[in-house]
Amino acid sequence: MGLALIGAVGEAYWRLQAPFTERHVPPHWSPTAGWLYAPNAETRYTNGLDYWVESRTNSLGFADREPIGIERAAASCHIAVIGDSVVEALQVPIAAKLQVRLEELAARDLAHLDVTTSAFGIADTGQVNQLAYYDEFARHLRPALVVLVFVPNDFIDNSPILFGMRRGTIRNDSGTCPRRGARMAPSRCGRPTPGPSRLAGLPPRHRPAHERAANWLTRVSLFAKWLDAKGALPSFPDDADAERMAWMELLSRRSPRYAALFDGWRPTTRRHLDEFLAPMQNLPAVYADAVDFTAFALDQFRERTDRDGAALAILATHYFRTRGHPRFERLAALAEPRGIPIIDQYGHMLQLGAERRDARWPHDSHWNAAGHQWAAEALLEWLKRNQGVCARVTTGQFTPGDGHI
Repeated sequence: MGLALIGAVGEAYWRLQAPFTERHVPPHWSPTAGWLYAPNAETRYTNGLDYWVESRTNSLGFADREPIGIERAAASCHIAVIGDSVVEALQVPIAAKLQVRLEELAARDLAHLDVTTSAFGIADTGQVNQLAYYDEFARHLRPALVVLVFVPNDFIDNSPILFGMRRGTIRNDSGTCPRRGARMAPSRCGRPTPGPSRLAGLPPRHRPAHERAANWLTRVSLFAKWLDAKGALPSFPDDADAERMAWMELLSRRSPRYAALFDGWRPTTRRHLDEFLAPMQNLPAVYADAVDFTAFALDQFRERTDRDGAALAILATHYFRTRGHPRFERLAALAEPRGIPIIDQYGHMLQLGAERRDARWPHDSHWNAAGHQWAAEALLEWLKRNQGVCARVTTGQFTPGDGHI
């Protein structure tokens, strides 16, 4: 009875203080760009603990302001920001997002450049998928600068196989891109399809009753969600190993390509898939393939922006700077040979005396308002030293500045 009373009081507290309890972000399928959000739709987003954000999508289906007109964008130094959930940024109001803060900071410090911005971000995508956002939306605004916002899991999200393993679904066709697939120029990936399906031939997943009950409880109870975030609820072993082994065996029997990619590799838990990217040398073949997909996407962005007279840069988010993990070095090894400068958000944060944890929510790894602010400031400082990017659209000339910051 005492535990029931504590539970009732805890649940009542969280319910009373929460503006809303359910997420509402209606999806929309685009045959040319993959999964976006319903245009001009009201959205509500929360993790039930840190933030409750009500907003509205724009007419293109992104969580940003309404795009400016093509003539206005072409007449300005327009910056197109492209990325995944960090750019989507449903965890903060639109006014606090990276692209909005950058535009406001540039109006104050670089008014002569007339900087305008737009953002194209959808969760669970990598650069392979995001090529479609450039092709279908960003390039029509004739941006002077395209900024790819990189997070460490982009390497995995660019791989159809590893993305499928992380999400619990995998595609039958090895030539199809991950979940929100992009249409590629060279046929490395197929046309977009509405989403992955469970691989035919695998038995349905079975979760123990106690684990299903615990998962249900944390879905319906805000108090249970809070307890789980604090580590007060029992945890259950990740059974992903057995499931992945079944996938790998089935796929290897069906395709020599899969058999070669899986050769000598055994998976760990789903949560730590990206840790296999730690060694710079001798990567397992399936991870080397993920790096190849990422390199392919960068080549395509480089080709497209050169064709369109836009500069290209990468914003390396603070997540890359983990002690003892060569994530940043791996990204630099891809960017530098392609002449793509890297803007280091964490380097800027260090100058301010900020820690990595200061840029994220307590119970959510995405940027809080400070994380967006510091990303915007890092971009602004790079832009101050590389103002020539704004002249490239009209002159066709661009000489990189000092690259990294």
